Amino acid sequence: MSTHTLKTYRGTARRLLLAFDIGTTCSGISYSILEPGQIPEIRPVTRFPSQERVGGDTKIPTVIYYDHSGKPSAIGAETLVEGIEADAVEKGWTKAHWFKLHLRPPPEKNSRLEDSDPVPPLPPTKTVIEVFADYIQYLHQCSKRYIQETHYNGPVLWESLEHDAIYALTHPNGWGGSQQAQMREAAILAGVIPDTDQGLSRITFVTEGEASLLFCLSSGLKIAGNKENSGVTIIDAGGGTIDVSSYRKINNNSFEEITIPGCYFQGASYVTMRAEQYMNDHLSGSRFQDDVPTIVGRFDRNTKHIFRSTDDPLHIQFASHRERDPELNIRAGRLTIAGDVVAKFFEPSVSCIVEAIKVQLQEAHCPIKSVFLVGGFSASTWLYEKVKEAIEPMGVTISRPDSHINKAVSNGAISYYIDGTVKARVSRLNYGIKVFTKYDPSNSAHKARAHLAKPHPVHGGLVMDDKFTSILPKNARVKEATEFRRHFWYCTSEMSELKEMEDTILGYCGASLKLPVWTTEDPDNFSVVCTVKADTSSVKPQVLYSEKTKARYYKVDYDIVLLFGMTELKAQIAYIENGVEKRGSAQVVYEP
Repeated sequence: MSTHTLKTYRGTARRLLLAFDIGTTCSGISYSILEPGQIPEIRPVTRFPSQERVGGDTKIPTVIYYDHSGKPSAIGAETLVEGIEADAVEKGWTKAHWFKLHLRPPPEKNSRLEDSDPVPPLPPTKTVIEVFADYIQYLHQCSKRYIQETHYNGPVLWESLEHDAIYALTHPNGWGGSQQAQMREAAILAGVIPDTDQGLSRITFVTEGEASLLFCLSSGLKIAGNKENSGVTIIDAGGGTIDVSSYRKINNNSFEEITIPGCYFQGASYVTMRAEQYMNDHLSGSRFQDDVPTIVGRFDRNTKHIFRSTDDPLHIQFASHRERDPELNIRAGRLTIAGDVVAKFFEPSVSCIVEAIKVQLQEAHCPIKSVFLVGGFSASTWLYEKVKEAIEPMGVTISRPDSHINKAVSNGAISYYIDGTVKARVSRLNYGIKVFTKYDPSNSAHKARAHLAKPHPVHGGLVMDDKFTSILPKNARVKEATEFRRHFWYCTSEMSELKEMEDTILGYCGASLKLPVWTTEDPDNFSVVCTVKADTSSVKPQVLYSEKTKARYYKVDYDIVLLFGMTELKAQIAYIENGVEKRGSAQVVYEP
């Protein structure tokens, strides 16, 4: 079976590329030492401090235990040490888990699939950025130790590469600039990069969907038809989230998104949560009630993954062989759960994936004939078979890599940085800006709001506020280098106000096909995406005189240029100087 081959590294100096996949329940590290003129080799970190099975695992728990002073007492692989839970109780440690979900954006109001399950709280003295920083610092130290121990002259190699290392951080499909900004802040706090322009440039982001696509291609999975315009949906089924994204092959082994990706909170941990609720109800008031955490732990680590049929009950050994209670289905220290009951733990997650695939099939810009299922949850035979049973009658094939599914995202993140295989993406929202507009009595939309017309505070002409000017429509295919720009002008009576301009980028997520003319028409579906700040001190203003206010004022004309085609939003300011367009940098600022 043919596989996707990485491109030759075109850089001029040797560099270290580290990919950190910080998942909801488990995390992983992959890396590559980039040599100029050579095809990079992707390697996973397979050994972590306190890990019992040397070289056996590429994933470790996304868990931190904090002591009373707020310092990590056990983190990652260290939380797997026998007896760690008892130590935590005895010493009063606080457990941070599922902390990644504290960064998640609120669900879209019109989402066809939503989630309302609670997220475990953070330790009382910690912010989500501080917890992320502690975990990034830990992954960085694990990378350092692994490279130093496994490469020839490892300590010297690490020292020569660390100062300029590149970090690829992964995140769910539904995350955007606000979450990226907080992850970048955590990397600075962790000390892996400095808070400088050069330091910030060493952080890159990749969605888990794109990383999984690249991993599947490198693993030899083939898209049905294996030709241009063939569509494929990637299901990254992890511990917390189900990330769903679709792409089509265009040319030269390049791909583009063909519909808006989805992110749903129905990963493997939600199966465990439903099992825990069942066990609490089943054993409530019995002498085995205090054993529920142990039973749930055994189910999560071992039993859950081997479930295959409603005809076969699951057995969970949790106590000595002398323990029995036939009425509770406990014999010889083993709890037995009927297969049809276990199937109900999985059912919401299975239904979520099937419905998500249907959404992708309906909304994609071209036909989809293949589905790739990856992520730790994809190891479940029951999940795979039930999804396959539901979608194959639609003429869609489903496949999953035959090994190493746990390193799909971290390995794929390395490929993303090197190859940039995805050349176009689909816009998630309608993006635009709220502006003043000159009142036009011949315009019916203006006439209906004539009572809201008011004199402009500077030039005195009648204007209407709250007009939404679209920059990029929702569900549009956007290539990497495509620019979206709008012309703006700003008037003021104070020259000093022209040194810097700020424009707030809004996103509209309403279900209506007709975009509102005014932001006040559907205010609940408008939200602030970010603020673009631009240095306009070089833009020469016009000096004008208003007959209405009998005063002189200043006006500048400029364009805001936005690039949406990358994983991160980029912005520039454009203006005319002596008949020539000039460009200046603009800062994209996100609200926390």
